[in-house]
Amino acid sequence: MPGKDAVSVTPKYLIGRVTKLTGLSVDVVRVWERRYGAVRPARSGGGTRLYSDADILRLRRLRQAVDGGHSISQASRLSESELDELIADSQPSSEAADPYRAVRERFIEAVRTMDVVAADQELARAATLFPARELVKKIVAPILDEVGERWAHKEFGIAHEHLASGLLRNMLGSLFRLYPPLGNAETMVLATPAGERHEFGLLLAALLGATCGWRVVYLGTDVPAAEIARPRWSTLGPSSRPTRARLPGMRPSSASAIWDWVG
Repeated sequence: MPGKDAVSVTPKYLIGRVTKLTGLSVDVVRVWERRYGAVRPARSGGGTRLYSDADILRLRRLRQAVDGGHSISQASRLSESELDELIADSQPSSEAADPYRAVRERFIEAVRTMDVVAADQELARAATLFPARELVKKIVAPILDEVGERWAHKEFGIAHEHLASGLLRNMLGSLFRLYPPLGNAETMVLATPAGERHEFGLLLAALLGATCGWRVVYLGTDVPAAEIARPRWSTLGPSSRPTRARLPGMRPSSASAIWDWVG
């Protein structure tokens, strides 16, 4: 790729190549592009997005800025020279070897001090930087475990637990809306049985299912079994084509193209 002083604007890279050159996932590139206008790729005659060397360089700079603790909404509004200044002023992270741990620790510390703004900003930053599956497995699930442990050992009170839960729930809900179902998607119904009110397993499953293209029906907690298995879900347009992505804990319902997840 040409150097910084001779950057080509010729569109030529497909999204798969872009992810390898920038270290960003497909999901992150598309969110940055659609929501923040980070880059504006050209289109081929068939409508495929094509990115230039200039786009690659800008995405790399944006990632450096976000890694340095700046929000993508702020960084995406800057020119190339302003981005360079922002990156130069950013302090290198001592946690670069394990970015997931760094996010978890900053979030937990913000919750400990009841700093709602800092905790929310940390999650927002992570949501723009990491793919949804990495976010769930390496950040959200471990945070839930640590908050539970701290509550059990009386290091955190109920207010701490509610603060963390509310922020995580809001973030998961906002991410879920970024993944509309495929046109011929099967339906996944998620619920906990009557008497069970813990919902985060369902929320994580809903997001993972959505990233696989499922049509997710989230019923929430404390739902009678008869309500979960109602055949009316077939009106949501299930497909007879089997979906290759199967998630642990799923089982087929009476309708062949509907799967239940009972937490």
